[in-house]
Amino acid sequence: MNILFHICWRNIWRHKRRSLIVISSVAVGVFSMISAMGLLNGIMTQMVDNTINTALGHISIQKKGFQGSLRSDYSYVPTETLYTAISRFSASQKGYAPHIKVKGMARSSASSRPVVITGIDPSKERAVSHLAEYIVPMTGSFLESSDEEAVLISKNLAEVLELSPGDKIIIMIQNTKGELTASALHIKGLYLTPVESFDRHTIFIGLKKLQELAGFGNKISEITITLKERSASTAIKSALLPFVQNAGLEVLTWQEMAPNLVRSIAIVDTMMYVSFCIIFITVIFSIANTLVMAIMERFCEIGVMKSIGTEPRMIFFMIVFESMLLGITGLVCGIAAGCAAMALLSIVGIDLSVYAQTLRAMGSGSIIYPAIRALDVLMATIIVMVTTICAAIIPARKAARIEPVKALSHI
Repeated sequence: MNILFHICWRNIWRHKRRSLIVISSVAVGVFSMISAMGLLNGIMTQMVDNTINTALGHISIQKKGFQGSLRSDYSYVPTETLYTAISRFSASQKGYAPHIKVKGMARSSASSRPVVITGIDPSKERAVSHLAEYIVPMTGSFLESSDEEAVLISKNLAEVLELSPGDKIIIMIQNTKGELTASALHIKGLYLTPVESFDRHTIFIGLKKLQELAGFGNKISEITITLKERSASTAIKSALLPFVQNAGLEVLTWQEMAPNLVRSIAIVDTMMYVSFCIIFITVIFSIANTLVMAIMERFCEIGVMKSIGTEPRMIFFMIVFESMLLGITGLVCGIAAGCAAMALLSIVGIDLSVYAQTLRAMGSGSIIYPAIRALDVLMATIIVMVTTICAAIIPARKAARIEPVKALSHI
């Protein structure tokens, strides 16, 4: 093996100009792949985090059937046992908060819009969402109490309804008795989140005030839990299940509440990997061309090796191994450069404010912080190794089939 390794490196060095071209091609391809995946991961991560920090939380405890319907008859009164069970995992969570969600209508003198009215406890909401941080400066403030005669609406919705902070907005909902009720509340503040679709249809009001308007009594729609680590959601769900099954409740993770987002991420990842496979097919021709030229220049040398008893399979493996060395060298250089660049950009970020509106429509922020996953490095390694081996097969077979007599006649 040492002899084979020495011979391959000697041949690479002898044809260093061609070898450098191949190594550079692989390195640039890997660097591009790592960079693209890092940027994509940053966008996807921010999409998930923004969705969790605005609408979902990591875990939701709700009545079976509430998800997707938001019907008031799926409300329930949380027990002390349930709150005690949630508190057992305080070390893993940032906090938890009760919510009420009902469908309704927001009206002004200029227009009206269907909305989801969310009742929150302001003191607990700060621990489970970033809503307080999303209040637009100089447009008001966050809610102070859960029975306050005020609402928070998005800046986008305020523009549509032609309203300003301090103005009255009419909230219309159907209460638990099926009666249509309306209330005029003043706008306490305007918020602006990174998720445009959320802003268009969501209004926040105090929990107790919404319970009064909707006739909920002490009932709520869900308990939202935000964790310190997103990956812990499945484990926490499993631990909470025994405490809710007899009460007709269910525990949903953010993946179960946003299946379309999860599928979108999987589809984008697959498309990216397929694209990179297609791109690296072009590298096959570069490597194959270099190896064929190297074989033609070493035609006599290979003939001598075969004439002294070197088996064709050894010639074959020598060429394949040489191709692998070129690929591995380019791979290491590309991964090192790509990871270094992404590590730097993950700290300073990439300012894409020029595409801010498009990114808001996607649910991402305007400053992207790239992230590299171990899976991306693994996939880059697999793609490069498969590519270099495939590129070497035809030249290696050609070299293994060289006839010693014909090769020696060229001396």
